[in-house]
This record gives sequence, structure tokens and C-alpha cells, in this order.
Amino acid sequence: MENQISQKQKAITLEDVWKTINATSEQMKETARQIKENDAKSNAKIDKYLQLYGGFTNEFGKIVEDLCKPAALKIFKKEVPGIDHIYEGPRHMRKDEEEREVDILLCNKIAAVAVEVKTTCYKKDVDHFLSQMRNFKTLFREFEGKAVYVAIAAMRYANGSDIYARRKGLYVLTATGDGLFNMGKPGERRVY
Repeated sequence: MENQISQKQKAITLEDVWKTINATSEQMKETARQIKENDAKSNAKIDKYLQLYGGFTNEFGKIVEDLCKPAALKIFKKEVPGIDHIYEGPRHMRKDEEEREVDILLCNKIAAVAVEVKTTCYKKDVDHFLSQMRNFKTLFREFEGKAVYVAIAAMRYANGSDIYARRKGLYVLTATGDGLFNMGKPGERRVY
């Protein structure tokens, strides 16, 4: 008789365990569905904020570029003989799915200055700009045969990136306020 009770208790216990497992499985499925739904809502909100923030930072970057253009032209007219205008041609060039943008391009018949503009400049920005300049003349064919100098302009420089840029051969333009910029010259200027 004891043996019969034990087996009956075991059967009830196993049945209860399976019920609990099935109920837990259903709860887990519902929780996963809710998490997925909440993630989709959260991702949509994050995307919206990133789009707004990206739009703001892009517009602010354009303002910095617009402030820098006349100052850069004035500075480089004195530094690079013959620089006389801001190149207003296409700023994006595409070749084999490669796209480049030059924020400010100053030029004359024999030379040009490509200026990368940043709100805040980091060392990685300097390296990225230089890597993009390697094939500048293959993308901007109208500058073949011209000496192309490089400069970086920023409202502020983080972690010594201005010194780093000068060591890499870039002119460094620093905002001083009222639309004015000061120039730091590189020890040995980089020419493409």
C-alpha cells in the first residue's frame, strides 16, 4: 500500500511539474513578446532622437564652416601665394562607390588648400582626414598638377589634437571668437 501511495504521489508530482513547466514556458513566451514590442518602441524613440540630434549637429557644423570660410580665405591669401578664392564646385565626388567631401577648398591656378572643419577636433579626426586626402586628386581631377595643402579648423581641440595635427603637417585654424581664427603653422607642411 505504501508503494501505491508513493507512485500515486510521484505521478501527481510529475503531472504538477509538467503543468508548471508549461505555464512557465507560456509566461516566458509572453515576456519575450513584450520585450520585443518594448524594444521596437524604444528603438523608434532612439532613432527619432538620434535623427534630431544628428540634424542639430550637422546644422551646427555648417554654421562653423560658414564662419570659417572667409577667415580661412583671408589667412591663406597671405600664407599660400596666389590663393584667391573659395572653390564652389561640387563638394562630393564619387568614384567606384567612394565618396569624399571637402568642407572648404581654397584655390588658385597652381595650388589649393583643403580644410576640414570640426566643432571639436580629436586626433582620430586628423587621422581620418589625412586618410581621405590620400586619393584626393583621383576623385577631384581638376586639382591634378596643383600643390594641395591641408588644414584643420575647429572651435576647440581635444587632448592636444592641435599639436598632433601640426606634427602631421597640417595648418591648424583655431576659433578666437567673432568669426576670427588664428593659424598655427606646421613644422613641415604636408603637400598632396
